[in-house]
Amino acid sequence: KNITLNVYKIDYKLNVTDSFFISLGKNSVEEFLLLNSDTLHDFLNVYVQKKEKKLVHIFRFNKQFNLLANIENVDIARLNSIAAFESEIAYCKQDVYTIKIVNSDTTGKQFYLNKHTLRSETKNFEYDFKWQFPFEKKHINSAHIIMINKAFVLIYVNVTDGTKAGQWLLRIDPLKGTLLRGTRLNDKSNPGFYSCGAIWYDTISKQLFMLGQKLTVSDFNQQDNKLNIINKSAVLPYLIQIDSLGELVSREEFKVPVSDLKSNKSPGWYLLRFVKLNRIKDYLVFEMDFYKGNNTCYSFGGTITNSISLNEEKITMGKMSISTNSLIERFYVNNDKADMNGKLCVDSLSQFEKLYYKTIPFEVKASFKLDDNNAPVWLLKKSDAKGIKENFTILKPVNKAYGLILLEEINKSENPQIYIIDNSRLILSRQITPEKFELKLSTW
Repeated sequence: KNITLNVYKIDYKLNVTDSFFISLGKNSVEEFLLLNSDTLHDFLNVYVQKKEKKLVHIFRFNKQFNLLANIENVDIARLNSIAAFESEIAYCKQDVYTIKIVNSDTTGKQFYLNKHTLRSETKNFEYDFKWQFPFEKKHINSAHIIMINKAFVLIYVNVTDGTKAGQWLLRIDPLKGTLLRGTRLNDKSNPGFYSCGAIWYDTISKQLFMLGQKLTVSDFNQQDNKLNIINKSAVLPYLIQIDSLGELVSREEFKVPVSDLKSNKSPGWYLLRFVKLNRIKDYLVFEMDFYKGNNTCYSFGGTITNSISLNEEKITMGKMSISTNSLIERFYVNNDKADMNGKLCVDSLSQFEKLYYKTIPFEVKASFKLDDNNAPVWLLKKSDAKGIKENFTILKPVNKAYGLILLEEINKSENPQIYIIDNSRLILSRQITPEKFELKLSTW
């Protein structure tokens, strides 16, 4: 006769450590859509919505797992109005930063960085406007929020023409919305395209390192929208160091060979996405995904971890080479051209720089680690050709040879999700029936 919303807090062994039960009145489970939740603004927000209804009920919990707000009858269209109208959004505690693009006259597009603050912890996601930072109008092709802290908002900006052509890191004051410092990644003596990469920031010394991929002038001409990258024998990672004042201290390049050039039947080029960067003593340790393709579309090829020595005499990168992992390709590649598993694409070359930071809609790599013998291990996922099932597979050494081991295959109608606990454990979840939700603890 009555149903309840049951919210459980569990530990990594799936033991229930706390719980909260909320009556939803005289209804049946079948009347409701599947539950959704998120952690916007450091809250746990649980959304309850009836089928064929445009109103949603929000139950909001704080970090102590206390019910902070019970927000009823929120129109879906007004659930988060900022998210619906801005091109890029970044959340930081109670604040929201957005990049807005306005089509202007013949001088091009006008970019703005806007800041909003959550109006109330106990109401719908409604915000008060704080400030707006207008970028210079001419020749800006894109802007991307990289990092937010108490000292600055860090923005990667690509300028395609004019006296300021190149890639920039802008530091914006988070309180006033004014420009603190702009740092140019390239200069006249070292031209080329510097992609948006991984950041490591020292909160004590205020030093900043950025690791990304460089394309030479002959590789990529932004003014003419031309790429000349097929069958290149090497790729060029770069490392830039910036001091506390925003001054560029050093700019290093590393030549990494492509080892499968001669044996590969399909000509292409490798795009590098640096996903992790950390400093351990005098070394920068990074994790990098690489994608093989050409022009506007690339396919996932593998992952590499390596380090860079910050020796004062000479900064050096550990030896490595790039080649597509055939077992990863075997896992997800098929003849269906519409299959987007592992694909990283943009609509046109004018959006090329977004390949380095855009969200991948059907990412194949769910997680990555090194095992006890420092051998790479991937947790892979894919949707089948008909979009009916989600496949989770582990690629790891088995009897001194790599093999693909099926972890689970779950119907997509059961909303499968995966949560990585640490380097050995994960949780798989699925909604088996409207009344039955399953959590499964597994090793990988």
